[in-house]
Amino acid sequence: MPTNQGQVSGASGQLTTDSSLSKLGPEDRLCLWLARAQLSAAVQHRISELLGRPLHWPLLLERARIYDILPLLFHNLHPFDFAGVPDLIRAELARIFAVNGLRNELLAQEFARILRLLDEARIPVVVLKGIALAESLYGDLALRTCADLDVLVPARDFTKAFNLILSSGYEPEFNAVSMLSLVARFGKDSTLTRHDGERVYHLELHCGLFWGGPLERSLLEEIWADAHPTVFRGVPALALSADWQFLYLAQHAARHGPPSLKWLLDLDRLCRAPAVDWESVSARARRLGWDKAIASSLLACASLFDTPLGPPYSSMTPVQPRDARAPQYSDFQVPSEVLFSLGLLKTWTVKAQYLAIRLFIPTPADCRLMGLPAALFFLYYVLRPIRVACTALGWLGRFVLSKVGLSGGSYRAVEGDLHQGGART
Repeated sequence: MPTNQGQVSGASGQLTTDSSLSKLGPEDRLCLWLARAQLSAAVQHRISELLGRPLHWPLLLERARIYDILPLLFHNLHPFDFAGVPDLIRAELARIFAVNGLRNELLAQEFARILRLLDEARIPVVVLKGIALAESLYGDLALRTCADLDVLVPARDFTKAFNLILSSGYEPEFNAVSMLSLVARFGKDSTLTRHDGERVYHLELHCGLFWGGPLERSLLEEIWADAHPTVFRGVPALALSADWQFLYLAQHAARHGPPSLKWLLDLDRLCRAPAVDWESVSARARRLGWDKAIASSLLACASLFDTPLGPPYSSMTPVQPRDARAPQYSDFQVPSEVLFSLGLLKTWTVKAQYLAIRLFIPTPADCRLMGLPAALFFLYYVLRPIRVACTALGWLGRFVLSKVGLSGGSYRAVEGDLHQGGART
């Protein structure tokens, strides 16, 4: 589905370098420019200017670490011959690049092994995120950091796939057999871990992508029907269609908020690919009621990376990033993601169903918090709403304290003092 390139333009018709990044510090600007998939002549000129000025390189390195773009930083500094980069910084970047490349190669080999295992068992599997994107969007495994492996299997095959992966050396995040059926019926994914000497592999086995369970059953049928064959390291598998890859990455970036720069970079590269059919994507977004979520991710891309957008998104105007220095996990990340998930659902009936599942159906996190024997598994149904209520009260307390001027760190200090005081009494 080729894009009409004549209709694709920067969101504002002018370079982001002159507008939405102007209020950021030089270290942040350099990081964001060097993370881009394509460097225009104007951006290259501005990078050269910054490299010729005194920079706080340890701060820049820390920014790139937070943004999770250190390999891209090293790669895109090559054309500039590392001008102005201190030798120690260059050596550290080279080391990180090499380590990331080796780690991703090992992850790719493990990913191929898992895909082969599922293929031999005749379990359909869609490759997701991480390593698959590093090859398809970046063309080089070393350019993208990857934390884990992600695969999507049909809900009907989830238990079979789970047990098959366990038999290959992975360990589950829970031991309760009853929990496995709950995840397959109501959940979205489960994490499995394999220790191999000094290496640790984390595998996210998905049976859902957005809400899990019955809420996305019809959506998953559409996603599976649109999936197309692909090959990863010689192993046959399936990949999301171009439209669904786009929508999945865009909502994922919007869901995770400030810490999602890596997802925005993935989305930026996907927007530059000829496979994006902007008319089809926008039509699906409107049908699903995801217009605002998709637009927010695309607006962030255009503001940070001057991402070329097609209509109807090309009319959006890039905005000034409020603070590019703190893409860290927030105390309110989980409630924010719950609210975001609610916003993706169209009717109040479905929203209520989603909240009921979140409130009353036990999750693997409950098993990790408190291990119970199989005979007492029913107690998780009692403990779940209590745990959710206590967690919600904790979020409310943090919110109130943040409004009266206490930071998250101050809150935790106060909480620690109260705990110690209680222990003394």
